[in-house]
Amino acid sequence: MTQEAKIPLNHTHKYFLTAGECNSEGEMPVTLLVSRVIEVATEHANALGIGYAALSPRGIGWVLTRVSVEMTRWPGINEEYSLTTWIEGWTRFYSDRCFQVRDGKGDIIGYVRTVWVAIDIEKRSVADLDGVASDTMVDPDMICPLPRQRKMTPVALNEATNVENYVFRYCDLDFNRHVNSVRYIEHIMNLWTPADFALYRVGGFEIAYIHECMFGETVTIAALADIAEPDSPEISASVDMTRHDERVVSAKVTFCKR
Repeated sequence: MTQEAKIPLNHTHKYFLTAGECNSEGEMPVTLLVSRVIEVATEHANALGIGYAALSPRGIGWVLTRVSVEMTRWPGINEEYSLTTWIEGWTRFYSDRCFQVRDGKGDIIGYVRTVWVAIDIEKRSVADLDGVASDTMVDPDMICPLPRQRKMTPVALNEATNVENYVFRYCDLDFNRHVNSVRYIEHIMNLWTPADFALYRVGGFEIAYIHECMFGETVTIAALADIAEPDSPEISASVDMTRHDERVVSAKVTFCKR
C-alpha cells in the first residue's frame, strides 16, 4: 500500500470562531462544539469510506447516541481552534469516536467522547456493522481520558429546580424530519439565564439520546441542580427531557465558577 493510499486514522479540521458564533460571554457555546463534532465526524467517516454516501445504498445510516464533553476553557471570539477525531473502537452495532480540542497555539483545551449507532434507515432499528467496521480504522496511538458515559439518574419533577415545556417546531428538525441532535442541547441550556452563565462556565456536558422526537410533540425539560453552598466552585445539574412521562433525552451539565 502506498503512502497516499493509507487509511487516515485521524482527521483534523481547523476553525476560526466568529462573533456571530459566540454566546453572550464571547465564547464558543456547547451547541456549536457538538455541531463541529458532527461535522468533523462526517468528514472522517467519508474519508474512511463509511460515510453517508457509502452506507446509504445499503440502507444504513449513523445516529449519534452519546456525547460527553470536558473543557478546561472555551475558544473565544476571533480565536482559532481545531478538532481532531479518531475511532477508538467498534462493536457489531456501534462505534466509539473521540475528539481532541486544541486552541490556536496547539494546546489541548478539551476532549469529547461520542457513541454512534448504525441503524436501518427504513426500519429505524439497529443495523449490523459486520462488513462495515474494521480494526484497521482504529487509531491505537490516540487516547481520550474521558470515561465512558454512565447511566444517568432520572430527575423527579417535584424536586426539579428548573422546569419548562416546549413544543418542537419546524426549525428544530433535521433532513430526516426528526429533531436535530443539537436542538435538544439548545433547549437544555436555555433553562439557565445570562446571569447564571456570567458566574459559571460549562466545564462538562453529557447527553444521552434515548428516543427520537418529531414536529409538534411537547416535551417537559426538567433540571435538578446540586448546589453544595451559595458560592460553590462547581455545580452539577441533572436534566431530563420527557414526553408523556417517557425519557427521550438525559443530560448532565457541570458548571464551573469563573
